[in-house]
Amino acid sequence: MTTTSHASYTEERSLVTRKELIFSTIFVIAGGFVGILTSPELFLVILPLSVSVLLFKEWKLFRGMRELQRTGVLRFEPRFKTNRKEANRSLVVVLLLIATPMVLSFFLPPLPWLAITMAIVMSWPASNLLEGMTQLTIEKRTGKKLRKFYTWTSFRDDVVMKDYGWSLK
Repeated sequence: MTTTSHASYTEERSLVTRKELIFSTIFVIAGGFVGILTSPELFLVILPLSVSVLLFKEWKLFRGMRELQRTGVLRFEPRFKTNRKEANRSLVVVLLLIATPMVLSFFLPPLPWLAITMAIVMSWPASNLLEGMTQLTIEKRTGKKLRKFYTWTSFRDDVVMKDYGWSLK
């Protein structure tokens, strides 16, 4: 007998967990030492790269910030076509972060190449640190806790995402 009950639950968490912050800090510090020892001016590429990655990861939050402050909830329903585009964009960004240092190795001497490679590789963990600072800034400005949420629904034998977004509590 097949049941069609629609049990659902909501998963909430902060934008960045403590564990992510600790590991990101360790990676950025370790990579920073290598980058600064090899070529400090080239390692500074990490700043615009990490800001770009942050904007890429949280563009929906930044775009809907006014609605989030006004209503307290910013909600999105997953759509196949939209999610497919976003997944393809994410794949391109991750592949660029991996492939760019390989391509640069043909054009740069070893030490500048190592500094730029460390900046590129460290841009994702550095964006996690910026994400934590963004969360603290939003919480300080609004006086409420910012939470990322996912609502999951059980449908037949599958668990599917009903909606996702951010909320201020």
